[in-house]
Amino acid sequence: MRITILGTGDLGKIPRFTRISKERLGKMISDAAKLIAESGNEIVIIPDRGIPVEFAKLYKKFGGKKVYGIIPTKDKKYGTKHIKENLKLIDEKIKVDSWYDADGEIAAAGELSIVFGMSPGIVREFSVLKYHYRYLGSKTKVLWFENTISKKLPEEIMEEFKGKVFYIKSVNDLKKFI
Repeated sequence: MRITILGTGDLGKIPRFTRISKERLGKMISDAAKLIAESGNEIVIIPDRGIPVEFAKLYKKFGGKKVYGIIPTKDKKYGTKHIKENLKLIDEKIKVDSWYDADGEIAAAGELSIVFGMSPGIVREFSVLKYHYRYLGSKTKVLWFENTISKKLPEEIMEEFKGKVFYIKSVNDLKKFI
């Protein structure tokens, strides 16, 4: 199974806005990466910065078999120089034209999407799933670590994602979906 990893680029954001410490967050990410690696699943990330990159490093450390990276190969506006160092984590590139395309593809690039935290980027990546469900028949389930956000998503948004988003609190909860 392919599992997409969404997370904040700012590793300090979650401890600033929740009750989870930096150490506890690190252990949660490490334990989740280990679980996914040992279960033989593959991961998909945008190799920019923050949690997805750290997750991929840990996944590889624990023997994870394959990291797909969504790469905006033709982007002229922002370019890709800032992700060059992280490309070594990628086993196979999923090429898209722009960063906008990357944001639109990441959440639906797997059968399962795991989310750590909240940020404008996550909101964009997650929100595009609405159209993947409606027009492309996506069945991607979203597992959101509830303890990494200050509050759950508003009902106005959740209405579009009924039966597709599940809040979890621990890696033990994650095991039920892997």
